[in-house]
Amino acid sequence: MTSISEDIELFEKTLRQLHRDFQRHPFHYGNENPVMPELYRQLRAELSPETVPLTYCQDHSNLDDWRNRKMFERLEDENHQIPRVRPEVRFYEDGIWGGSKTDFDLVVFPEGAEVVMQGKKEGVGNFVDIPRTQLSVLCEIKHSMNMSGQFRNGGETDVQALAEYPGDVGRRYFLFLDWWPRDGYGKTTFEKDVRQLNERIGEIDRRVDVAYLPRKGDLRFVRGIGQ
Repeated sequence: MTSISEDIELFEKTLRQLHRDFQRHPFHYGNENPVMPELYRQLRAELSPETVPLTYCQDHSNLDDWRNRKMFERLEDENHQIPRVRPEVRFYEDGIWGGSKTDFDLVVFPEGAEVVMQGKKEGVGNFVDIPRTQLSVLCEIKHSMNMSGQFRNGGETDVQALAEYPGDVGRRYFLFLDWWPRDGYGKTTFEKDVRQLNERIGEIDRRVDVAYLPRKGDLRFVRGIGQ
């Protein structure tokens, strides 16, 4: 549990670093695409230890295919490890798990916790086994320039997906970078946006936090949106 709480603190510290860089260099983050790689890079550099042990399963792989049968024979290193932060993760629980969505932008695994992954039917996959893998952080990322108005009109889809994920998670974050924290009249929109987001999602069973990183203004956390 100590590792999970420390991972959450480190994740929020990294968000503050990302926010400062966004404000200094806004054109570095002109849309959503650079955000996840930069967050991944910073977390990869900060997390210690950097990796966790991996158990890779082929429960759902087609073993009639020689690539699947021979895979472990052709791996020279049997001490399998993966970084504690991983992007674009899909999850497996008696089939590909999917609620409001089937993949998530970024996860952080706790120190020392074994990660169990599953292969695809036809080969190596990026599927994390839900019942057997614990997460420190589960995160979805949106950017105002990439999907204009999604915080205001569609962010509930990501929040709902984060809440629906059935696995063991220390903290679930909806991360929103906002190029336009003021409307055309110069008024800040954050409070109204949060109020409308709450109205759209209604009540949710699991805690989801919003981390709001505007181009101008302070980083804001909304703890337990929809609760």
